[in-house]
Amino acid sequence: MKRLLQGLLLAAMMLGLWSLYEIWGPPGALAQSPAGIHTKIIINVLQRKLYLYRNNKLFQVYPVAVGKPETPSPRGEFYITQKAVWGDGFGTRWMRISVPWGIYGIHGTNKPWSVGTVASHGCFRMLNRDVEQVYALVSLHTPVIVEGITPYTSIQRPLSSGALGQDVVELQRLLRLAGAYRGSLTGLYTEDVTQAVRKFQMIAGLPATGIATPETVSKLQQYTNQAGLKPSYLVRRS
Repeated sequence: MKRLLQGLLLAAMMLGLWSLYEIWGPPGALAQSPAGIHTKIIINVLQRKLYLYRNNKLFQVYPVAVGKPETPSPRGEFYITQKAVWGDGFGTRWMRISVPWGIYGIHGTNKPWSVGTVASHGCFRMLNRDVEQVYALVSLHTPVIVEGITPYTSIQRPLSSGALGQDVVELQRLLRLAGAYRGSLTGLYTEDVTQAVRKFQMIAGLPATGIATPETVSKLQQYTNQAGLKPSYLVRRS
């Protein structure tokens, strides 16, 4: 009897682990659906639309609710980090995205009339039937690119290693426009960003500290013809 109970307990534990595996996915999982189709999500905040791509072809367009001016949706290049079956205010499905400065995600809603409007605290609300379809077609690590003019002003503080925020996304965008950075617009000041800042500082004749000082940012804006413009994130559809 003892061995039988131990066997049943082990089986239950393995079943629980497999359930977590199905929801969270294996480490380093590719952005593929169960059929092996590569997926990508692009959200246009101004249009309040979510574009789902499969194998680089537009599959479907869905309406979404986006963040209010006081609680704006993040802009940048992220990916899905969590999938879960939720309820109540988050609707029937939840997909967290890799924004490093807060908890943001794509989810359903119990307020379907708000979808397609400016209404959320920064997340992207979908109709439950729509989010269930997207949930079934994407996996962990699926790219989620959020585009559109940001309500934030430009960079207002010195930035250095470990910093995170929408202003770091803007710094990455400027560095990429300048040809000094080839990474994604993640909002996290990594070593790659430090090296890119140093590279640009050397080009601009500034001390190569790797810290994005106000002078460095000003030079970047001038170099990329972005001075006086609101940050705008537009992505390629390919």
